[in-house]
Amino acid sequence: SGEAGDDEFILLRFDSWAVNVLVPPLLLALVWVVNASPLGFFLKGFQVWMHEFGHAVPSWLTGWRATPLPFGWTPVEQVHSNFVYFGLLLMFGILFVAGAKERKIWPMLAAVALAGLQFWMTWKMGERQKEFWMVAGGVGGEFVLSTLLMLAWWVQLPEKFRWGGCRYVCFFLGAAAFLGIWMRWRDVYRGLEEIPFGSMINGEEDAGGDMNRLMDDYGWKKADIRRNYWLLGKWCWIALGVMWLAFALRLNRVADWVVSRSGAARES
Repeated sequence: SGEAGDDEFILLRFDSWAVNVLVPPLLLALVWVVNASPLGFFLKGFQVWMHEFGHAVPSWLTGWRATPLPFGWTPVEQVHSNFVYFGLLLMFGILFVAGAKERKIWPMLAAVALAGLQFWMTWKMGERQKEFWMVAGGVGGEFVLSTLLMLAWWVQLPEKFRWGGCRYVCFFLGAAAFLGIWMRWRDVYRGLEEIPFGSMINGEEDAGGDMNRLMDDYGWKKADIRRNYWLLGKWCWIALGVMWLAFALRLNRVADWVVSRSGAARES
């Protein structure tokens, strides 16, 4: 599936076992050091923005307009927008076609999965469920979206995405956000830090904050909040471990072999 030539810089290659296995742990260690240093201050803005994208992404998938702003606010129009729905669907279609042209199965699978998730969230979910995922998606998105950015490091996207080099930046930023939110909610779970009630703009007394709404509108208790987000963080670690192990055991070669065989069958 599009193996790189021998003259390509090794860190940009997707078929190097050593790169796939050794680089991600080293990047995680580097990010941990940066986060723990004074330089970690410069990553806080991206972590806030990741939270706002956590609100925006489930909103987009349900067909709502949302604008994730980098200063801690995401205005959401909770009415269906064909522009949002079909705009996203077009992007998934482009990703699928680009992957099919280059016989890269992971972009194709991602496009199909995202289109299916979008259909279900838009047409099958009730309004209250949609709103719940938009509210819970703030902190949830910090975990899930940052993990997806790291997982995407291993995925060979079509050439037009110039992913060979960009994936390092995305992994670094994803890891910075993930480690920050994981360590915070680990301390919240252990009782070393308080649940972050309120909102960034209106302060701790804002009854419209995410944690406030989870309790007031959806019946969550403090113990539910602590446990659920801590468990989400653990599952994100497990997903990273499974992805790393799959490439360490070269299981990714199986998918590449299937694609190459199917492509050869069509050509014959």
